[in-house]
Amino acid sequence: MNSTVYVGLGSNEGDREAQLVSALEALSRIDAVAVLRCSALFESAPVGPPQPRYLNAVVELECSLPPQRLLCILQQIEKDLGRLPRDGRWGPRPIDLDILLWPGELVADPQLQVPHLELHKRRFALEPLAELAPDEEHPVLGLSVTQLLAQLAPQDVQRLEATWWPETPSPVTES
Repeated sequence: MNSTVYVGLGSNEGDREAQLVSALEALSRIDAVAVLRCSALFESAPVGPPQPRYLNAVVELECSLPPQRLLCILQQIEKDLGRLPRDGRWGPRPIDLDILLWPGELVADPQLQVPHLELHKRRFALEPLAELAPDEEHPVLGLSVTQLLAQLAPQDVQRLEATWWPETPSPVTES
């Protein structure tokens, strides 16, 4: 059975846009996944210790995998793209892939929380998600993405023009 899944992408090391494009290409090569649409790119201030600014986006996937299997694949993509295990949370990284929302799925285990536990607090995730799924409801809070966004205090998040990233919200085709 295929499900729609929203995955957040972020990078604040190296060529950030190239990292996001590489992650998108890796996602498009997964047999049980189809990349449907991409949000625009957003630049945001980092959460946590001082570090470079992040470039963020959200992709809409059609997926026939269970959530834990998709998580394993996302973690392998991160590793393949140069993400190293680090001490502490919120450090700089070349790539970060997070399952943000999986309509119809609630997952609460030590390795994976869906919807993402911090989704409702993070403008850098909600802004791009709102481009793709403004009316999608957070299954725990019972509010749409647009409503969650409206409740947030201002945060340092700005939409950017892309160089290589696909235009929003057009379908992605494999090259």
